[in-house]
Amino acid sequence: MKNVVILSLIFSPDNVSTAQIMAGLAEDLKKGGCGVKVVSTTPHFHRDPSLEAEQPLRWAFWPFVKKSDYHGVRVYHVPMPDKSIWPPLRLLSWIWFHIVSTFVCLFIGKIDVLIACTPPLTIGLGAWLVGVLKRCRYVFNVQEVYPDIAVNLGYMKNRLVIRFFKWLERFIYKHAGAVTTITPAMYEKIVGRVVEKGKVRLIPNYVELEAARVERAPYQEERPFTVTYAGNMGVPQNLGVLVEAVRAMPAVRLLFVGDGGDRKRLEKLAEGMDNVEFRGYRPLSEMPGVYAESDLFYVGQDAHAASDGIPSKIYRILGARKPLVVVAPPDGDLAAFVRASGGGVATTDEGLADTIRQMRTMDLAAIGEAGYRYVKDGFSREKITGMYAALVEELA
Repeated sequence: MKNVVILSLIFSPDNVSTAQIMAGLAEDLKKGGCGVKVVSTTPHFHRDPSLEAEQPLRWAFWPFVKKSDYHGVRVYHVPMPDKSIWPPLRLLSWIWFHIVSTFVCLFIGKIDVLIACTPPLTIGLGAWLVGVLKRCRYVFNVQEVYPDIAVNLGYMKNRLVIRFFKWLERFIYKHAGAVTTITPAMYEKIVGRVVEKGKVRLIPNYVELEAARVERAPYQEERPFTVTYAGNMGVPQNLGVLVEAVRAMPAVRLLFVGDGGDRKRLEKLAEGMDNVEFRGYRPLSEMPGVYAESDLFYVGQDAHAASDGIPSKIYRILGARKPLVVVAPPDGDLAAFVRASGGGVATTDEGLADTIRQMRTMDLAAIGEAGYRYVKDGFSREKITGMYAALVEELA
């Protein structure tokens, strides 16, 4: 039996895509015969009371670590404050997590393969140290390319800091048993920074297909056509252009579900617009209702982040048979994915309003069905977690 430890900043019962993807991976590796343990944090990103009730946390080593059980997988949670705390305190809490999680991994028992999930990039340091001291190999899973995404979005500007993190990135890649990433552009970028051929693997995220068809009746004039954005509201999501696109379309209802650093600016931008509604985060159990009241989902991506990541929400949206309208660079992974899927339309900032008008006249049910078939055939959970199982077997 291969002993696997997953090291991730977020994990179930946190209600965020990466947490649920890692949870499914842990569950499927265990079902495949691996001994699996997880080291993560307490819920702090998107709290979901229903998920937390299903997976209660209790103290393992007070006040340092809590524990829970996820479908037979033992999970260790380092206490973490809410993500909205003062940024310097959040940075300190990340440092605390790295220290405590490394000690937990060292005393957790035998490890054959450790899977470390980004962000943050610095989680790779703990993976490397555990690999050295426990004599195990680690897989470095790149969900977003750092420091590139932070530099390109203007969050990281100091040259010495940038130089350090670029060195750290190369160091982590060099010592990893394998580096996995989720899109072709990210794969090509990482391959150029890794010396050993064959170390980098393209393993996309999987889709959780909805158990039942989620759809609305065909659009009719007596009800508003609803365009929805659900998730984190930040600068990289390029949401201001969506508000401006529907400003001259009073018959189109714009629904925002979530929260984030850009929400207040968006609310101010939408002042006086009766067709815009803001809601807070919704637990996973309530998302089918959000899908059902929506005709079209919006996903945006800042042009500077086009080759450094892809929003995981697109898999779940297409898995619910809902069509997409995407604003992203035409040569980026996100636009290419949507075009290949047939599940939506990729456009530009300037073309978004006209695209929404055009999509109101399209057969959105057929578009949603095409997207569903695409992710079902190529990105099923069984297929993707099976690729990780094969990688674990190879490394162990």
